[in-house]
Amino acid sequence: MLVNNAGYTNPVPLQQVKMADFEKTINVNLYGPFTIVKTLLNRGNRFDLIVNIASTAGINGRSGWLTYSASKAAVINMSQVMREELSIYGTRVVCLSPGRTATDLRKTLAPDEDPSTIMQPEHVAQVINTMSSPVGRFIDSENIVVRQ
Repeated sequence: MLVNNAGYTNPVPLQQVKMADFEKTINVNLYGPFTIVKTLLNRGNRFDLIVNIASTAGINGRSGWLTYSASKAAVINMSQVMREELSIYGTRVVCLSPGRTATDLRKTLAPDEDPSTIMQPEHVAQVINTMSSPVGRFIDSENIVVRQ
């Protein structure tokens, strides 16, 4: 199993987005997972399951989160293409889109938010664990939304 869990953002209004920051967000959130999968496949690695972590922000863009929302929407679509192309190798590709999760990035972006009121990383890990289990083979979805 391969899990791509990259996440970076610097939320600012559209007019304040710096190109360097936009490029960094795309590089981390989109090019990172793409490059890892492509490199490993080109080296002959095969996986039963690839899990790409996107975000609910990739489904419904959020004001001030343009770069993050756009990059995570691209991860959702990239996962759909990977799913189609890699199925011939027996590889399942699943995209998970968690809602607000108490990660280090979230603590930095919302320091006043009580982490006990939002989803914990362990909840997302449990979904990944289910997807990798025998019962997970019967779950067929292009993008699984995980919310508290």
